[in-house]
Amino acid sequence: MKRALFAAAVIVGFLATTSDVQAQGITIGALGGYNYSELSDLPSGISEVGQKGGLAVGAFVDINLTGFFVSVEGLYVENKAETDGTDTFQQTFIQVPVYLGYRFLSGMVRPALYAGGTASFETDCSVEVEGFPSTDCADDLVGISTNSAIWGAVFGGGVDVAVGPVILTGDIRYNLGLSKISDTDDSKWNSWMVLVGIGFGLGV
Repeated sequence: MKRALFAAAVIVGFLATTSDVQAQGITIGALGGYNYSELSDLPSGISEVGQKGGLAVGAFVDINLTGFFVSVEGLYVENKAETDGTDTFQQTFIQVPVYLGYRFLSGMVRPALYAGGTASFETDCSVEVEGFPSTDCADDLVGISTNSAIWGAVFGGGVDVAVGPVILTGDIRYNLGLSKISDTDDSKWNSWMVLVGIGFGLGV
């Protein structure tokens, strides 16, 4: 939890410092959507795993570099997986994606592709068995020890629609897990995200 609060403080600090730099080409805004996640490389004791959807919501800073752009986001992300047909394993994170992209047009409609990395800091972990209340992963009855920080790669594309200083965004991205969620097995989170957002250009 301390790592998550530290990550959030870094994001807020980054947003604040943008007002001290040249504003032309900077966009700040909010975004949210659906995170469709799955676990890979599962332990042999888990017989069946299904994908499950969760929430993704947060803020972003976008810096335009004449065609290219750099974006930093701070997202609250729910990763969920259904195990053995009825049980739900869930981890929530403060996720910080940082990526480099390219916009192919400079008019009102601007398609883009991007790639980069993510750092995810755990805020909660729980297991819910059908018919019973949700139980924390650290509970003796569950006994799951997870890593507080994990790393990944992000690949995606989208379209920005600029209406004066207001920018509407739509993105589809894939998050590829690069580090294990626990030291006791090789499981990693992978997910598809569908996000929409609204931004405001500074100095436009």
